[in-house]
Amino acid sequence: MVRNNVVLLFILAVVALGGAAAHAAGLSGTLGVEATFLPGFATDVWLDLAWDVDGWSFGSLLEVAALPAFAVSWTGTVDYSLGAVDLGGAIGVDIVPFAFALLDLSAGVDLFDVADGAFSASAAASALLTIYPALGVTVALDVDVSYGIFSAWADLDLAIPGFDVGVEVAGEVRVLDLDLDGAGLTADFGASTFLVPGIDAQLWFDVAFVSGAVTMTADTDFGLTPFGLLEQRLEIEIGFDGISAYVWASYTGAGVLSVGAGGTLDFP
Repeated sequence: MVRNNVVLLFILAVVALGGAAAHAAGLSGTLGVEATFLPGFATDVWLDLAWDVDGWSFGSLLEVAALPAFAVSWTGTVDYSLGAVDLGGAIGVDIVPFAFALLDLSAGVDLFDVADGAFSASAAASALLTIYPALGVTVALDVDVSYGIFSAWADLDLAIPGFDVGVEVAGEVRVLDLDLDGAGLTADFGASTFLVPGIDAQLWFDVAFVSGAVTMTADTDFGLTPFGLLEQRLEIEIGFDGISAYVWASYTGAGVLSVGAGGTLDFP
């Protein structure tokens, strides 16, 4: 108990100093809290900081799970952009209970990015070197194409060692886009499937209503192999001046009902 109190005091000090530093040095960040009421009670708090300067991007994510079990984790990232090339790294530590979580290096390059009116297309290649918890390399090629209300993308992943290949293709169409005198109602229908290592397809139908500071969304996901409901999620969010509060509920095809609420504060 004494150790937990010390850790809590340390976290509160980091949060306070992080907020002060963000204001002084031009950092940006988000402080968030969320509680889940069903199927069991749980609470989470996080502080996400970002700092961009001269092509460099530094990130720090501190996460605290207070209930039902106390746990603290931290993830730090650094990225450097030089034209079409991006280099980065990440380190993760579980503070309570203490353990190293991850260490990786990454590199990416934009192959092309073109736009002509309503048409746009882009492609990027990347490599991820995982050092911990297990040594391995993942090479990826991502292609995105869109025209008006239609968009499609394809992802190719190759994991080494093992030479495990994953290929996914997907597409989405905006079936509704209404301007309701200051409010907006949109609906998107999409589908995706893994072609390799095996067929794994799903559909989704997402609806969003925005009016002033209020946003309501309803997202429905169906699996096709086999067919069935994956998840239905409803969320209502109210946000203004960097502060937002939201409530959500989800129901899965396995019959699990989840309900929660939370809030975020963006600064500066």
